[in-house]
Amino acid sequence: MLDNCRDAATLLSKNIVKPEFIYRYLQNYNIQLPPESTKASLIKQCLNFWRVKYGAPAGSTPSSDPQTIVLPSTSAESSSSNSTMQNLVATGGPMGNQTNGPGYDTTDPGQEQYPVNLLALDYTTWFYLKWNRNSLDESAFWSDAMCSVMLEISESQQGVEEVRGHRDIMNLILSLKFQYSFQLVPNIMFDGCQGRISDNGVLVLTVGVVYNDRRGLDNRLTTLGEFESMIGLRRDPLENNNWKITMYKLYIRYKPVDNLPALSNSKMLTECLLIPLTLDSV
Repeated sequence: MLDNCRDAATLLSKNIVKPEFIYRYLQNYNIQLPPESTKASLIKQCLNFWRVKYGAPAGSTPSSDPQTIVLPSTSAESSSSNSTMQNLVATGGPMGNQTNGPGYDTTDPGQEQYPVNLLALDYTTWFYLKWNRNSLDESAFWSDAMCSVMLEISESQQGVEEVRGHRDIMNLILSLKFQYSFQLVPNIMFDGCQGRISDNGVLVLTVGVVYNDRRGLDNRLTTLGEFESMIGLRRDPLENNNWKITMYKLYIRYKPVDNLPALSNSKMLTECLLIPLTLDSV
């Protein structure tokens, strides 16, 4: 979908980005909005907020035209792609705006701004944009990285594949995409994407929705189920100190999906979520 969006305004106007999500996003930054706000007014407020928060492109001048904000490139090799505008794509889909667990109302409102959570949000968006665009490559992984994929089609149909090494990991990912046409769309709200600092680096914990990239009669992607993922990251001093993947665990289960998955209902990530959140730099 992002390939067909020339700018942020076009992305926000898509049906998949519901007004409720823009409204909640702005409220999280204490922006006061009338309850009867239209989607057009919410988009304008959001774009104005991004101009202030992230700055206009160099050499640009203020304009009333919301399309002066352009979607950031996803070609950067660093995880820090400043891709906030693209994050909203993950909050849509053919389902309601409810999640399967607690959201901002039951957490410290400042926790989503902790450095480790900002890194997790940024890296999750970057990684799954690469996945869905078929542009992920070996350079994202350490040469001795490990990968484990569990696929649960039903209670009686389960399989696990484990590989080591960046080449074998890419072969496994390509095989999954070729065989099942998986599109993985993370829940990038705080209840669906968080980070934890571990002894070996950073853990990025994410849940989301699994789609088949073949569209149905209504031109929507077909919903297959939910996924959980854990990405272990460590900086590479030989490559501009960028983050690279040491470990990737993916758990996909086929099931009906009515709401956005939440970390609180995950099966694979429970122990990692018990690691305390800290304000430490990453």
